[in-house]
Amino acid sequence: MRRIAFPAAFLLFLSLAAGIFAPARAQEATPMGGALTGYPKLSVTITDATYELDSTTVPAGWIILSVKNGTEEETGAAVLGPPPGMTGDQLEQMASTPEPNDGFPQFLYQAVVAGGPSGIQPGETLEAIINVPAGDWAVFGEGNQQASRFTSVDGPDSVTTEPTATATIDTGDFYFGGLDSGFPAGPQLVKITNSGKQPHMIVMGKGPDDMTMDQVMAIFSQPENATPAPGGLSFSDLTFVPGVTLISSAETMYMPMNLTAGTYLALCFVTDPATGAPHAMEGMATTFNVS
Repeated sequence: MRRIAFPAAFLLFLSLAAGIFAPARAQEATPMGGALTGYPKLSVTITDATYELDSTTVPAGWIILSVKNGTEEETGAAVLGPPPGMTGDQLEQMASTPEPNDGFPQFLYQAVVAGGPSGIQPGETLEAIINVPAGDWAVFGEGNQQASRFTSVDGPDSVTTEPTATATIDTGDFYFGGLDSGFPAGPQLVKITNSGKQPHMIVMGKGPDDMTMDQVMAIFSQPENATPAPGGLSFSDLTFVPGVTLISSAETMYMPMNLTAGTYLALCFVTDPATGAPHAMEGMATTFNVS
């Protein structure tokens, strides 16, 4: 199976963005569910060396991406395809080009990232429903494994009907839509869209009921291992839950979530190419209530 090798800078970016929160996730008692049905499925097992796919061909259209973490570290995965007019081989060549100054890879602003779950605990399986039109695709993620390629093909098993969501989150430049009025507790199938022009990720965590956005930004602005200000928020106060590894502009995915009532935060750490700043520092950070 051919694989795409991603620049070390991007793998480091993903591992750092996920790894910051790993100690807190162990406290999460209500993980996101899976068990989606009614769509063709691509099953992925993340090992220390690769992304093992149960098939190299899937029906084009909406599919279930089922990701099992077979490693000993928290991780995630997403599905990536070439931009219109480009082949998988050309994308592979783009992905292998070194980035100046170890920056966020430019090809990810052009490629089509259909989405996928992040924050998968060792031994855990998380699922999402993503859209893969006919063409070349690859599964990639947050570790140093090389991406594994597959092809989607139009056929009788293709499904073009979207699922019915019970909640929505919109990612834009630079905001989270759909969270201002609160989010429902309990099992939900969440429609996640990207209405912006840049790719986005979703990092979510639960904090104290009185958590404020100023407190959140304060701890993310501190040097690592810094002592929190008296009465301030610390990472030990946060319980992070799985989110979205990456999703491109104009893409939609669906993901099961099962959040308990409380106050949560949502953040995006993708870099804005115009400023070099993480999206969270440009307003893509918010607190919201789950009830």
